[in-house]
Amino acid sequence: MDPKPFKTYEMQLALVKERGMAVEDDAAALSLLARAGYYTLSGYWHSLRLKRPDGSRTDRFREGATFGDVGLLWEFDNRLRATTFAALQPIEMSLRAQLGYRLGEVDPLVHLRPEDLSIDDGSDYRRWLEKLEQNVRDSREEFIVHHRRARGGVIPIWVAVDVLDWGGLSYLYNFTPLAVREAIADRFGLTAPQLKSWLRALNVVRNVCAHHSRFFNRYYSLTVKLPAPGVDHSLDEIRPVTNSTFAMLTAIQYLIAHTPGVNGRMLCAAMRSFPRQNAMNLGALGAPDDWEGIELWARV
Repeated sequence: MDPKPFKTYEMQLALVKERGMAVEDDAAALSLLARAGYYTLSGYWHSLRLKRPDGSRTDRFREGATFGDVGLLWEFDNRLRATTFAALQPIEMSLRAQLGYRLGEVDPLVHLRPEDLSIDDGSDYRRWLEKLEQNVRDSREEFIVHHRRARGGVIPIWVAVDVLDWGGLSYLYNFTPLAVREAIADRFGLTAPQLKSWLRALNVVRNVCAHHSRFFNRYYSLTVKLPAPGVDHSLDEIRPVTNSTFAMLTAIQYLIAHTPGVNGRMLCAAMRSFPRQNAMNLGALGAPDDWEGIELWARV
């Protein structure tokens, strides 16, 4: 099959006009197309398209849809994504510190002793160890260089964790002995299986942030395992939409609330910056109209 024919920015703008979108400022719209790209922006105007009786979307835009609205949604998504990435950093640091400390108590080189770990799939562990060793070899961090030169390359676990990204930490958490997993999960107010699912799901969120992908109108195949109903009313609120971006953001708010010294207001401020022109709403994020009344969001 031949690819679609190439369209200039001017042709792209003419197409959205033809489909019913109002363009208030052609020069500004062309500039946005050049900065963001047509198919990136199409993810934001998806919710502005008319629906068929079966719920699918047509190519036509609803009355009142403007290119300016699309730009505002894109800018909001950029802010929210950047803020989410920043909010995940102290959670990652806390997880890294806990893993290094708790596993160091077991054995400074426990990560090199699979017989002392809890490994379900040996191939996962081998791949994880190969990546860790590669990160250590490639690292120019002073603390790693010191251990290579002065300690014969013997890297204890509390040092090794500092060269692992979120995904590597998540795998390490899965490999740790059950008692260690439970102790770390308890600090976050979760059980070990729950925290395992949260780390996997939020790794996807972190990658979305790192690769500047769209948050708005996105749904996830990996979801967080929630505590039993009634344990936390804020988490109960996301139970019907656990695959939504709002559910992931609420999970992050929960972890922030269980991470001492972290400012929980940043995500709230980003959410409140949502543009409400032309009756736009946060439904495509999975957020209810009264999201600000949910305890995890209201108390910050």
